[in-house]
Amino acid sequence: MLRRSFLPPIPEFEVAADLLSLAADALLGGDFIACERFLRMADITALREFSYLICGPIKPAIHRQRGNPVYNRSASPPGPRMPNKVVQLEVFARDGWRCRYCSSRVILKDARDRFIHAHPSAARWGRTNDEKHFGLSTLSASIDHVLPFKRGGSNEPANLVTACWPCQFGRNQWLLAEVEIADPRDYPPLTGEWDGLSRLVTKIAGAASKRCDAR
Repeated sequence: MLRRSFLPPIPEFEVAADLLSLAADALLGGDFIACERFLRMADITALREFSYLICGPIKPAIHRQRGNPVYNRSASPPGPRMPNKVVQLEVFARDGWRCRYCSSRVILKDARDRFIHAHPSAARWGRTNDEKHFGLSTLSASIDHVLPFKRGGSNEPANLVTACWPCQFGRNQWLLAEVEIADPRDYPPLTGEWDGLSRLVTKIAGAASKRCDAR
């Protein structure tokens, strides 16, 4: 039987999303101390450990494979590797800012960058995976090609879905059938009030625009 994702998300996904939402509201409200506190609380080691299970060495019990995918490396279609930012945002909004595989809430990378700019110590973002904030990295919104780009998949929205970091990068270039995962497009997206913390970007940008207009 096909599964929805490599592994069911652990409870810390929801905990981190709630904490990052509180951090966003605190930052928008000018409470930098609370923002930093929530960011540090969302830096949950269990998320890094979970991500490593999926994105680390190949494990037959998880990946249903024993080696890297073998495919025609000339199958990539012409054009850019990824869709433009407008299309990406449309896909995220269409999918309710949730991973179409494991249904976890994800956050906009621009919102993540706002945290890093405001609190570089709490929202740490180093060069290695262990040096990156575990909540911000695991919940970062990614665009996944259902049919991988390198195996002939296009950048058309119909071939694109929202994914969390582990679901996106754990798949490598395998086809869904090769890792025994169901096509996420067979299930409707879970839409609701979650905005992927895009409010952190739009409201700050709006405030900056008003300041410029007042000069």
